[in-house]
Amino acid sequence: MVTTKIKFEADADGAVVNHQPTSGNNAVTSVIKQSLDAKACEDLIAAIQSSDSFLDNNERNQTRGQVFFPLTDGFEKARMSVWNYDAAGMPLAIIKCANANHVSLAITFARKNAVKVCVHTAGAHSSHAVVNNCVVIDLSLMRDVHVNPEGRTATVAGGAMIGDVDKATKPHGLALPMGHVHHTGVAGMALNATSGVGYLCRTRNLTVTYLKGATLVMADGNVTHISEKHNSELLWAIRGAGSNFGVAIEMVFSLTRVAPKVYAGDLVKFGKGTGPGKLTCCCCINSKETREELVMKWFQFFDAKDTPIECSSLLVIAPHGPVISRLCYAPVEKDALKPANDIKKEAQEAFAPLADFGFTLMNTTKMMDYWDGVQKMGEFSPSYYYQKAANMSAIPEDNLLSMIDELCSYAESCPVTNMGSGIIVMPLGGKLETLEPGSIPTAEVYSQMKWWFIVITEFPRGPKDPEVRAKCVQWVRDVYKVVEPYASKDEGRQKDYWSDVLGDIYGSKENIAKLQYLKAKYDGDNFFSWNRNILPKKSDKE
Repeated sequence: MVTTKIKFEADADGAVVNHQPTSGNNAVTSVIKQSLDAKACEDLIAAIQSSDSFLDNNERNQTRGQVFFPLTDGFEKARMSVWNYDAAGMPLAIIKCANANHVSLAITFARKNAVKVCVHTAGAHSSHAVVNNCVVIDLSLMRDVHVNPEGRTATVAGGAMIGDVDKATKPHGLALPMGHVHHTGVAGMALNATSGVGYLCRTRNLTVTYLKGATLVMADGNVTHISEKHNSELLWAIRGAGSNFGVAIEMVFSLTRVAPKVYAGDLVKFGKGTGPGKLTCCCCINSKETREELVMKWFQFFDAKDTPIECSSLLVIAPHGPVISRLCYAPVEKDALKPANDIKKEAQEAFAPLADFGFTLMNTTKMMDYWDGVQKMGEFSPSYYYQKAANMSAIPEDNLLSMIDELCSYAESCPVTNMGSGIIVMPLGGKLETLEPGSIPTAEVYSQMKWWFIVITEFPRGPKDPEVRAKCVQWVRDVYKVVEPYASKDEGRQKDYWSDVLGDIYGSKENIAKLQYLKAKYDGDNFFSWNRNILPKKSDKE
């Protein structure tokens, strides 16, 4: 038998504090012993190598699969190849897959050893990308994107990131509406985490509404092709709950045309009595308006019925810092070929109520390339993070006033001040309001929700400074409690990491019941469970 000894610490809700191989007399908070069948390990390595042998030399150098076990060369690098180091667990094995056969072999290996799998894309933003005591199916080698400009579709490999898709679609003037951070994995974002909200969702809709088909490796290791004509019920399910049903090794999306240049950038403002303006000699750089008034203006702007759907934004309330309105004006598809000067003029007129309110210390708004400009404004380097998020309904104005007061107060009490921490809000609505309930698993929630909210802290020293980490985690939880009364809630789905950290997105019992039925049909033993998990259930009697 192959035995792995693991050191780890975890807090009450399972967030990993520290994890590393250990031996000898090192202090151990908790030791877990997991056994893998030695023969199965040898067979797995041989099978991966055998499948690689069918490739030519050039192809093999690029795409050969790899297998790592704890304490072997390359394991630690593969384990820590995640965005959030705080969530890097200690798996039993990491299998870097280069094709569907490798994924099938990984599933067979996990089943033979009676352990679960988790899936790691090149983005690896999820805290379920590298999990304790699991077999990691690592798709980071599978990042190809092929565009059919005539058919306006993109075939996206399972490990691809948002930036990979943007790079491939740019030469054709096309785009897939996706999230804000270019180093996020497409499959995790669209099929599991958020269904795909970003700067284009108010004019184009969610990423999953563009999903036309996919190739999944199922829980039995078999490969299944999904489209409107084949396994259409499964296509419905994966548009928001996909990781419950298999490992997506390929997805086919339709594309939209976008303006080559759009208007975007940041408005940076300090509220009265905050930031450098606290000093008498620097008071001129502050707004006459308070931080609370600046934030309220942003909410009122995006709550107004006459605000164009082309306007999108991220509001950032920076700890001990400014109020930042990251703006983007992206024309609807029919106006994608408008002259850049016309787009700029429309954008400046549309955003004038925000731009003219308060003193703007820095204004970086300008016409910029959509793919290499707007899509790369969001940059969060790998580090130690803790976050919580929610989709929020419309908030009555009296409640909104008190909520903003509390959020701004918490901004002044954040235990850290860095670029990776903040309170962030994004407007939803627009095209999302046209989603027909039941059309996709997340339609009910996104058609009704008004705001997307996230609070996040970065603590770069991680486990080396547990006191700071504890303060950051508590601060995030305290801030989240302010917005929790307005957060969407799944009815009939168990509370887990996803509901705690990224909010609920499925809504009603009826919607979840349909997902539970399909889960029972395609993954009855819940083999794929490290995800926004749907428990298998064939009927209400179960």
